[in-house]
Order: sequence, then structure tokens, then C-alpha cells
Amino acid sequence: MQIKLRAYLLLFALLLYFTELVFHFNPGTQISFLIFVLILFGVPHGALDLYIDQHINQKKANQSLFLLKYLANILLYALVWYFFPILALIIFILITSYHFGEIDWLGKASRPLQKLVYTLLGFAWILFLLTKNIHFALDVFLTMGRSTIQKAPLIELAATIYPYTLITLLTVYILLFFFKDFFFNQEVYYYYSLAQTIVLILFVLYMPLWISFAFYFGFWHSLLSFDKIRLSFNIPNTLKGWASLLFKSAPFSIVAWFGFAYITFLTLNSKDSSGIFTLLFISLSVLALPHLQVFTKLKLKE
Repeated sequence: MQIKLRAYLLLFALLLYFTELVFHFNPGTQISFLIFVLILFGVPHGALDLYIDQHINQKKANQSLFLLKYLANILLYALVWYFFPILALIIFILITSYHFGEIDWLGKASRPLQKLVYTLLGFAWILFLLTKNIHFALDVFLTMGRSTIQKAPLIELAATIYPYTLITLLTVYILLFFFKDFFFNQEVYYYYSLAQTIVLILFVLYMPLWISFAFYFGFWHSLLSFDKIRLSFNIPNTLKGWASLLFKSAPFSIVAWFGFAYITFLTLNSKDSSGIFTLLFISLSVLALPHLQVFTKLKLKE
């Protein structure tokens, strides 16, 4: 259940909170921290998909066929983003709801109802992040001014939805309390899950956007994903073991890093550099779809 790792990460979140409280990092420092974390952990955690597929298929998988399917999924989703950005956003919310839910979940995951519950928790969490940061989210999702959708109604809608995201998270955990035996292997895991959710919510509420995103995606989500892969590969929980995992991810990580660097270069040298976060977000999201497909296979194998 990765209890120790989760505890260490939550303690690190507390350290980040007090560090920000003392030093008040400016936006430039926050963004630099975000980029550093994405390079170090965020991108590499999704760069092991080929190795995961080989492991699941006991190294009998056709690498060329895997890469062809992987790239086809990326291209298809990129086209959806270009021609149908709202549909692409809905797809992104649904797949990340499931993926974030399965990583954060500390309960049983063998039955459809159990999967539905952690997907609902992931959905409420994603909506919480989006509605809390609605102004930035709209700048990203309206794809550099191509959309004719007006911001004002969406901002008003987000203000209405925002409290319900927190209410939903709380309500689900209240209901889970009465069905702990069905959803959790041990009762204590329910309380661990509730505690981690409360800490994560408080962290996002009181920390700047870039630091909260760097922690949740770059540290929390990525390192927990790395650890699940490590366990599946039977890699020892040592510094050498983690380093070997990062080394395995290096080839595809380097390709992704060059891609992000190229996007950044083009955007910063264009007449309008405001779309850099839109392009970076879309780049991450198109990688998320095939990554989810591979990672879910690993979860099913477990």
C-alpha cells in the first residue's frame, strides 16, 4: 500500500509549505521548480511504458508494433485536441480521473464498484483542481484564443461547482466509513486514505498553483507510480534500485525533454508567447492516454 512512501511525501509537502511560508517564492522561482520536478520525475514516470508492456508480456511483445500503436494513439488524441478541444478536455478529465484515482486509492480494486468509487474520487479531485484555478485553466483550455467560448459564464459555473467538489470528496468518505470491509483490506487503510486526502486538499488550498501542481503531479503521483512499477519489476527499494528505474526511463525521457524544449523555444520566439502552457499541457495530455492504457494493464496484472 506504499504507506511509508505516502507518509514521507506528505511530510515533504509540509516542508514545502513552511518553506514557502518563510521565503515566499516569486512566480519565476515557482515555475522553475515545476519544470525541474517535471523533468526529474514527471516525464520519466511515463517513459517506462515499453518496459511495462514487455514485463506484462514476459518480453515477448513486438517493440515496433507497440511503438506504432503508442504513437498512433498520441497522434489521434493530438488531432482531437486541434479540431475538438472541448471533447479533448472531457476525455482528459475522464482518463485522469481514473488514473489519479487508482494511484491515490488505498482500498481494494478488484470489483467494478470499487473502481467506480476511486474514479469518482479522482473526478472530484480533478474538478477541485480545475475550479480552484479556473482563470489559469481557461487560459490553457481555450487553446490560445481559437475558441469562441466566453470566459465569464465558465468562471461563474466554476464558482458554483467548486464547493461541491469538496462536498463530494467528503460525502464519499462518509459513505465509505460504513462499508470499510468491502472497500478496504484493513480498517486502518480507510483512515490512512482519509488523512492523505485531507492533507492534499489543505496543501492545494494554501499553496501557490505552481508549487501545488509540482508536488501533486511531479512528486506525489509520479513517485507513487514509479514505486508501483518498481514493485512489479521486483526492483529493490534502495537508492541503486530507484536509480536503475530512472536509467530505464532515460531513452524515452530524453526524447520527451527535447520535444518540450522545442515547443518552449518555438513559443518563446513567437509573437505571442502566452500559449506556452497550453502547448505544454496538451503535450502532456496526449502522452497521458497511451500511458493510462499501459499502466492499467499493470494494475490488472497485479
